[in-house]
Amino acid sequence: MGWICRRLLPFLALVVFSIGGAGAQCENPARLRFSLVPQGDAGRDLSAYRPLVAAIEARLGKPVELLLPQSYGGVVEGLVASSIDFAILGPASYLKARGANPEVQVFASYAKRAGPFQEEGPYYRAVLVVPAASRHRSLESLQGGTLALTDPGSTSGAVLPRRVFPALTGRSLDGFFGRIVYVGDHDRAGLAVAAGKVDAAFLSGFHLSELVRQGRIEANSVRVLWRSEPIPQDAIVYRGRLCPSIREGIRAVFLARDGRAFPALLEQQGSLAFVPMEDSAYRILGELQ
Repeated sequence: MGWICRRLLPFLALVVFSIGGAGAQCENPARLRFSLVPQGDAGRDLSAYRPLVAAIEARLGKPVELLLPQSYGGVVEGLVASSIDFAILGPASYLKARGANPEVQVFASYAKRAGPFQEEGPYYRAVLVVPAASRHRSLESLQGGTLALTDPGSTSGAVLPRRVFPALTGRSLDGFFGRIVYVGDHDRAGLAVAAGKVDAAFLSGFHLSELVRQGRIEANSVRVLWRSEPIPQDAIVYRGRLCPSIREGIRAVFLARDGRAFPALLEQQGSLAFVPMEDSAYRILGELQ
């Protein structure tokens, strides 16, 4: 019996070490940090998430800090550098973050309500719009004009247009338009084109619909010259290095009551529910990395 024990001790020690090592590999920070890429009023959007954040704090028993972003790139860099623990990213930003750190994991997205420029569900389209009162009725008429983009990291407001436009016109955006301005977010892009301050703008059809719903523009104040194929909605992600209990707690709060546990937040975000989402949904955008 003593011989058996002596032979088993090294094996048992290895098992204990392996279990301990696996546990040590995950991270259990005393404080979690949450952020999201700016789509409109980032401060307003973060404030809308406070009830959900409070529910995560209650479930996990630790504080959650809301980080106000300055740019799409800042949120991506925060996830990669582990200074942000969970976040909401545009599709292209998600691909960029996952490319830099494969441990960034998507677990949910939004199902959006229908609008003038938005179909119901977890997909949206990039749109190129011009002022309805302008002379522009074709892509060719925009040559030499002023174009508004949102942020260099925005899928519908910059990344996708730069990829697809050469196939549409035979020229790059910079070679086709006389001037390109980055306005910072989708709201500003939609407002600029509706007011005639720019000749055209690329932005998300969902955010354009929200400007109409909020009464900030009229649906007939803009004309759509081009729509993209469907794009998966924003990716809600966490860092894969977080311990499983933390990741599961965050996921459970977002998806509670079939994703409808926070109706005021969903209303503010123009959504019907949070829905589960997987990495495979974003593979159609793989060429944007």
